[in-house]
Amino acid sequence: MPAIDPHPRSPLDLDFDTMRTLGHDVVQLVAGHLASLRQQPAHTSLDRRSAEAPLATPPPAQAVAWPELLATLRQHVLPHAAREPHPGFIAYVPSCPTYPAMLGDWIATGYNFFAGVWPIAAGPNAVELLVLDWFRQWLGMPAGSGGLLTSGGSNANFTAMVAARDAAVGDDPARIARLTVYMSDQTHSSVIRAAWMAGIPRANVRLIAVDSEHRIGCDELAAAVERDRAAGLIPMLVAGNAGTTNTGAVDPLPELARWCREQGLWFHVDAAYGGFSVLCERGARALAGIGQADSVTMDPHKWLYVPFECGCLLVRDPRRLVSAFSIHPEYPKDVESDGVDVNFADHGEQLTRRSRAIKIWLSLCYFGLDAIRAAIAEAMERATQAETFVRAAPGLEVLSPATLGILCFRARPLDASDAAAADARTERINAALNADGRWLISTTRIRGALALRICPIGFRTTMQDMRELIDETARLAARIA
Repeated sequence: MPAIDPHPRSPLDLDFDTMRTLGHDVVQLVAGHLASLRQQPAHTSLDRRSAEAPLATPPPAQAVAWPELLATLRQHVLPHAAREPHPGFIAYVPSCPTYPAMLGDWIATGYNFFAGVWPIAAGPNAVELLVLDWFRQWLGMPAGSGGLLTSGGSNANFTAMVAARDAAVGDDPARIARLTVYMSDQTHSSVIRAAWMAGIPRANVRLIAVDSEHRIGCDELAAAVERDRAAGLIPMLVAGNAGTTNTGAVDPLPELARWCREQGLWFHVDAAYGGFSVLCERGARALAGIGQADSVTMDPHKWLYVPFECGCLLVRDPRRLVSAFSIHPEYPKDVESDGVDVNFADHGEQLTRRSRAIKIWLSLCYFGLDAIRAAIAEAMERATQAETFVRAAPGLEVLSPATLGILCFRARPLDASDAAAADARTERINAALNADGRWLISTTRIRGALALRICPIGFRTTMQDMRELIDETARLAARIA
């Protein structure tokens, strides 16, 4: 009788050679993609029906050969998307991750760390504490500040909002209904949504008008808070901006921090876009005072060059997070924190959470901080030079000057009295610029006028790209009526 293997290999458990072969194929695929980005279009897309049609099959009952699977991805999936790391992708806020950061993501995924509680992932969570403390030091927040890595700025803003609500009124529903929050009308929609999700009545979310530099009006803010208190409402939080998505504007952070302390309000800073600009001299000047905030949101998957998803929330007093989120059912008693070890599940809404820190650590250590700092400074300089090119082009005009790497401009209107015609022309120029795939830029509105908006922060984008983009825009402006 043949011996029975007491530990038979599952068909789902691949052997070493097979795993190495499959992994090599993926490395070849990704490396080939990244190495040829400049030869590819910055974006391609399909309508939903065309995208779904070649994939609309039942799940196969039997195994499909690996080469066939990769061929399906190459033909029907991978080409039909924007390529954010592309040098011509300068719309929105691009994510342009380094290759070592991608490998860090793969390592964390391959080891499948459960990063919610310390005893289950002490090593990976120690790396998270390390990078969080790096961020704290860069911002100038005091020792003892802490937080966690999140899926992105939206989750970080929500986590801060819940912590601020808990600190203000606990879970008293009658008082929650009286809470008010304040932010400029340039604030990212995720902060508004965070307030809604945290239970702040929608009518109590105040959007304050901005000044000529797109910064929150401090006098208008103070007046709004005074009115709400007189009406029996409970002002809770002011959200300042450290790099708005529209224009890169930075609110007067030191003034807001000081005023919020005097008023007993939580001061949150949404620095999801601009926060890591503190690493270079120009950004540090623009964001002076950010370390005085009660909480700060940043997105490493934007200007720290790591892959999606990776956001961050830092809080001056991490006990506020524990108070808002910690819960102790019976089944995880074995892993409850002793007050020294950090359970990140007690700091936010995720219990099951992946390790996001390894990719940050690996990229920063592989290149060194000086290289990352230089890439951020060069990105800001590209936007500044693009502004210079726009101002030198006779048919173009700046609508919002280069700020933290963002520039807004347009073709000079043919008839200054016809705003609708100027907007329609901007739309046509934008469409023409994006048509052949070399570029992907976006539009926004600046004081009501439609603008072409660029955010050239990816490290593959060059100054020559900026020169060629503005030259092409000027040619289109001369041709399109």
